Amino acid sequence: MTHKERVMAAIRHEVPDRIPVDAICIENGDDVRNFLGMPEGGDVYERLGIDGRCVAAWRYTGELPVANGKTLSPWGTEDAGFGTGHFHPLAAASATEVERYAWPDATRFDFADLRASLRDWTGECALRGPYWVSGPLFSTTCDLMGIEETLCKMLVDPKAFETCVEQVFRFSYSYVERFMDCVGPDLDILYLADDFASQRGLLMSPDLWKKFLKPRYEKLFALGKRRGLPIWFHSCGDITPVLPDLIDIGMDVWETVQLHALPITAPELKREYGRHITFFGGVNTQELPFLSPETVVDQVRHRIDCLGEGGGYICGPDHHLKPDVPAANVVALFDAARTYARAGYTKDAGIGLQGSCLRGR
Repeated sequence: MTHKERVMAAIRHEVPDRIPVDAICIENGDDVRNFLGMPEGGDVYERLGIDGRCVAAWRYTGELPVANGKTLSPWGTEDAGFGTGHFHPLAAASATEVERYAWPDATRFDFADLRASLRDWTGECALRGPYWVSGPLFSTTCDLMGIEETLCKMLVDPKAFETCVEQVFRFSYSYVERFMDCVGPDLDILYLADDFASQRGLLMSPDLWKKFLKPRYEKLFALGKRRGLPIWFHSCGDITPVLPDLIDIGMDVWETVQLHALPITAPELKREYGRHITFFGGVNTQELPFLSPETVVDQVRHRIDCLGEGGGYICGPDHHLKPDVPAANVVALFDAARTYARAGYTKDAGIGLQGSCLRGR
């Protein structure tokens, strides 16, 4: 199978030739390249057998705002991520002030680099996008207002909060439409993202999530569904209280499955939701700096045994591979997933993975 065929088969809950492998981001790619003895510029992702590629239009051609001598993001925030910057332009804004804010223009993103990426990968890798660029609804609101103020506004000034979420949604909807028009039939998966949970649970009540966020996610998901695209949705932490709602509105792939943060085990997760969605992740990134390569292999095989039966699993780290992860562990993770899956599959698609492989049969 090609990379693309393998990923799409897993999403359809078919048994491919091996478990697909993927990664959100490999931040220590240079270390991995050196560890493998690859030449400078060598494709680490291809060497590791990673089956998907994320594509997006990143360069904003509009005028970027400036504050205190610092160039800001198109949103007028510091590019620090998820409310962690020190400049939140809408922290004290009323609903009226939110409406009058200088919102970014979704038509001002340059798609030239995106088209170049498509030429490199079309026909082989599973292309998904646009991921974070499309404006995560809750996370972007946290960048604009600050996390604490965002959570407070949900309760004490819900009009201001919802006005902000709606403006981010409008941008996101417009950007995703333009993105899909540009990529056309080369796009395999609509890849969206938002973070609204910690490893201890949702940052808000399920009722507030359903009121403010679910209807807008449903409209964004529908953009991809109308074009026949599966929906791959990134959301960290324990989102199990609203996982049935996400399935209900069309989520096909859940990234990223942080098993250590969930109130249920991997087998329970597979039993409860495995008929409905494909799982991505499962390998605990937070542990990877401290494990031996042999232990990494054991963890990978356990995840495949628990989540890979009958398809519906894409194996990989449950978040970014950070610079403190030893290159040997990165290689062990992906090599183990590819080789174990091949050994563990059977020609009979009705049987799937054989747990006896772990026992050395």
